[in-house]
Amino acid sequence: MKIQRYCFPLSIQTVLPEDYRKNEEFQKNLQTLQEFGFSGIELNMAHPDRIDLADVRNFLQTFDLQLTMFASGLTAKTHGLSLSARDPEIRQRSVEKCREIIDFIAGSGAGIIIGFLKGEAVPEKQLANTHFAESLQQLNPYITEKQVTVLVEATNRYESSVANTLADAVELVKDFHNPYLRILPDTFHINIEEADGFGALAKYANYYDSLHISDNNRYFPGLGAIKFGELIQFLKARNYQGRLAIEGNIKASFIEDVKTSMNYLIPLLS
Repeated sequence: MKIQRYCFPLSIQTVLPEDYRKNEEFQKNLQTLQEFGFSGIELNMAHPDRIDLADVRNFLQTFDLQLTMFASGLTAKTHGLSLSARDPEIRQRSVEKCREIIDFIAGSGAGIIIGFLKGEAVPEKQLANTHFAESLQQLNPYITEKQVTVLVEATNRYESSVANTLADAVELVKDFHNPYLRILPDTFHINIEEADGFGALAKYANYYDSLHISDNNRYFPGLGAIKFGELIQFLKARNYQGRLAIEGNIKASFIEDVKTSMNYLIPLLS
């Protein structure tokens, strides 16, 4: 298949198997991404300390893919991490793990997504946000020193008590005045939390240059009800210069879902 050229650089999020060089299914997935002209990939890693990042990046390059983001969700779930936990020991352990991830990714050009790592939904929302802000305060100098972009993802109220709307996420990062501390919008969460999704994306455009596209049912774009053509036209009209990244649950299989989604997206992105 001829490699496509799109109006925005296109990435996708998935999990890096620890045996990635021997894992035939993973390699077939990457070949599919190469065929469809993806330029980037966001990777979840359960144990980044067991991974040689330079080798991963070299391996990805054989499929014309660049590591664009370290997705911290699997790491957080594997190690029981939360930057907003009531327990100060869990928060401190989470901050230290974040420093390790920053060291791991530094110099690669990739960013770090803070989504699930923010912490789960709890009754005491304000306290959770205060704890998260304190954790960010600890991390901020290290983020600056290592020059690694960290993105606070706006996720819905059922998943986290921290940063549900784009406004919430901006409120947490804006006072740091740190160009490496950004936000990450996601269409699935926008669909739940925002009264005016396009309005929020326009208002906070200076705070993001990566956007997750996921359908309303959490599958890949084109497998649900969101009209992504309207979103892409909106981004074009505003001269958006950032990246789009597909994130979502698998319905049939990774390859089949990529094919279905791209058949839907190619006419919109070409």
